Parts: sequence; structure tokens; C-alpha cells
Amino acid sequence: MTDLVLKSARLLDGRVADISITDSVIVHIGSSESGDETIECHSRLSIPAAIDMHVHMRDGLQAAKEDWASGTAAAVAGGVAAVVDQPNTVPPMETVANFTARVTRAKEKSFCHFAINGSVMENSDLSGLWHAGVLAFGEMFVAPSSYGQVLSLEMIRSALVELDKAEALVMVHAEEVKPGEMRSLAEHAVSRPISGEAAAVDLVNSLAPAGTKLHYCHMSGVESISRAAARPGTTCEVAPHHLFLSCEEHDAADTRFRTNPPLRTRAERLALWRVFDAVPVIASDHAPHTRTEKAQPFESAPSGVPGVETMLPLLMNAVFEGKIPLASVIEKTVINPYNILGLTTPELGVGSRADIAIYAEKPRTIHSEDLHSRCDWTPYEGTPGLFPETTIVGGIPAWHRNEFSRGGHLWFAGKGKSSSIKY
Repeated sequence: MTDLVLKSARLLDGRVADISITDSVIVHIGSSESGDETIECHSRLSIPAAIDMHVHMRDGLQAAKEDWASGTAAAVAGGVAAVVDQPNTVPPMETVANFTARVTRAKEKSFCHFAINGSVMENSDLSGLWHAGVLAFGEMFVAPSSYGQVLSLEMIRSALVELDKAEALVMVHAEEVKPGEMRSLAEHAVSRPISGEAAAVDLVNSLAPAGTKLHYCHMSGVESISRAAARPGTTCEVAPHHLFLSCEEHDAADTRFRTNPPLRTRAERLALWRVFDAVPVIASDHAPHTRTEKAQPFESAPSGVPGVETMLPLLMNAVFEGKIPLASVIEKTVINPYNILGLTTPELGVGSRADIAIYAEKPRTIHSEDLHSRCDWTPYEGTPGLFPETTIVGGIPAWHRNEFSRGGHLWFAGKGKSSSIKY
């Protein structure tokens, strides 16, 4: 008997067919009898569920902001079947003991596939972390940001040489911070300019051995994307807030919109859309902080916005409005990130891992009370988003009819350990 049948799912080519799933794998696409569980899709669009390769799941001492349960619930409710957790945690992922404890916690609480990156810090056990199973290293901080240790040029050079030998992917937070006051969104943007971001990309490119696998996080300017692409084999990502939000469109002192890199002007934001086809990856940089933390004076409020649940709905709404093609969204949130990370890409085909998002017919307005992050707010309040009604993770309906389920998930361990481990 088939474990799960998705009845009358609309496929990418427009066909309406049943999708049969057994032992977390798609075993048949076409007419099917009922399975142990059957979900009627009513000809809703069904596509491979996304991976968000840049999230901060907090937990532990930061659980008031987010924990693995709330953060991954938000992920699956937003059509994301896998997340890659960045290592600037408390405590940081600089030791095997810290890393192992975090993997154990994620296994207990996660609603989706997950991976955890290793810290690149002065005292990081890079070799030990690689063999313990980190997927990649970094964010490696070239400039200060929340809970991230800035590295000297010699430390960056030394780490890149060692990680190049391991053939590990290095994810880089590239910025320059200028002196001056930061009392508003505009001043914050001036303090961390696009030109400095591009210069930091050039710097890391110059320090890295030729074969080092580099991936630049949250590029906020066209110039930065161009500099990253100039180095063979180097990739980058853009975050939704740099595509959908502009600094001058909000109250200048509204700390909710403070993030690193900063929100840019509307003109700079629209310039990103003009090079959208050249952007390899969209990743949320989901960085939740509580309302109380964000209510501090601008100069002391933490940087970062939540976004793992709204990333795909914002992009899918752009598809719904005819602004971007669906194939481009799948490329940037499924195919390219999985390939960059060296992981098996889920497809809507027989033999593939069953990670599937089934979308509603029409968008709805985004409201914080409908979302699932523990931080309980969103920078996209009042914006339209096209959300999934169901998200299948490893053959299990992790999100269906406003309810969550666990099971069938993978820990994506890096090549130093294994490609994926079921738990």
C-alpha cells in the first residue's frame, strides 16, 4: 500500500495527476488508488519545496527570539522543506561539543530537513567540525554583525587555506563599516555602503586560494553581485528584504527595519530586480529578534528581520502577478542552492525525495498573527503573499490544514561525515 497519495495535483507542465509516495520517495505520477493517507489537491499547483540556505534558528539562550520548533514550523508553513542554520549562535559553533549539542536539539524539535554550519573564528576547530558533520563554514564575518566575530586578514587567509584543502564551502558576510552616527535607517545605510560590500567581496576573493568554494551572503547591491560573479565558481544570494523593502519607505527611526546589510533606497532595490536573472540564490537571512529588543533606541537595537515563512510567498506572489517566471523561483530556491551545497535536489519525478509544496489558488495578506515565528512580527505586514496549503517533507505532510507533523526528516551532514542522515 502506498504511504501517501496527493490526488489531482497540478504539475509544472500543467498536467493534473496523482503523486504516489512510499518510504519518503515519489514512486508514481499518474492515476492512482488511495494510499494509507490521501490528500486532495483540487488541481492546486504542486512544486518542489524550497531550501533556505541562510537562517538563524536561535534556540538555547536565545529561545525567546526563536527555537528549532517555532523556526522550522514557520519554514514548512512557508513552503520550505530544509534550512541551513548559520553558526553565530550562543554559544557559537566553534567546537565539536557545541555543534553536536545543536544537532541533537535540532533532531528533537525540527519539522523539516536541516543542516548546521561551522563557525570561522579565532579558536574554531575547523578540522574537528568538518569531520563532525558541518555542511559548510560561515557566515564568516568580514565586518561586525549580530553575534558574529570579525576576523583579521591573516585569520581569514589562514582559514580559507585550510577550508580549501577540505573542499568545504565557505559562506561570507561581506561588508565594510564606516565611522559615524547610526540613528536612522538612512544613516545605517551610509555606515555600511554598497561600495564597502563590493570592496569586501574583492578582498576575500583576493585572499582565497583559486579553488576555494566561496558563497557570498545577502548581497544588497548590483556591484557586489557583479564582483562575486567575476570569480570563477563563486556564488551569492540575495535576501527578500533587499528585493521587497526600501529604507526611505519606512519611518526613519523604525528599528524593525534595521538589518545588516542595511535596506537600500528604492532605486537600488529596483536595480536588484533588473539583474534578478543573474542572482543564483534567494535566501531569507531569517534573523528574528523580539519586539522588546527591537524597541530599543536605534543605535542599540539589534539588526535582523524574520523571513523564512514569507520568502516563498513573496516570490510566488510575484509569479502570480506575472512579474517573474515560476521556473526562476524554483531555480533560485531549490535547484541552485542544493547544487551549491552539494546535496541531492528534490524533483517532481519518480525516484525523487518527496519534498513538495502545494500552493493556494490566490494570495492572502500577510499578518503577523497568522505566522509562526516566535518573534511574533514581520516586516511584510499588509503585503500580499501566496502561501502553500500543504508542505510535504520527506513524504510526510509537515504542514497541512493548519497543523504540523514531524517525521521523514534528514540531517544534511557535510562531506566530512556523510551526505544525509535520517533521524
